[in-house]
Amino acid sequence: MEETFTFAENVIGFIVNEEIDQKKMEEILATIKDRLEVVSPICLYLEDASDEGISILAFLKTLEFHFSHPKDFEKIAVVTDDKLFKKSMELKNLLVYAKVKSFERKERLSAMNWMI
Repeated sequence: MEETFTFAENVIGFIVNEEIDQKKMEEILATIKDRLEVVSPICLYLEDASDEGISILAFLKTLEFHFSHPKDFEKIAVVTDDKLFKKSMELKNLLVYAKVKSFERKERLSAMNWMI
């Protein structure tokens, strides 16, 4: 299950309560693509509420999406306590133009504040 929210026109957020696998990532990316038709660049908030992390196929799907939308993201905040997910965001920070930062779940308010 996932919750989607916005707290500014250029900010979209997702709270995911299951592993972020390829199917879940495709759903998230479809929502992001719809938002990009309205406003660009956007800021993305992604919270892994389950701490199940992200699958390698989902991670590769996000890289593919970012390479096809290189200037459409300003900031990406990932909120998770999963260490591997955090490490993957450090790698992503080297590969995409957006500012990418990971936060622990106890820091979710800091992550939201960083977005705006």
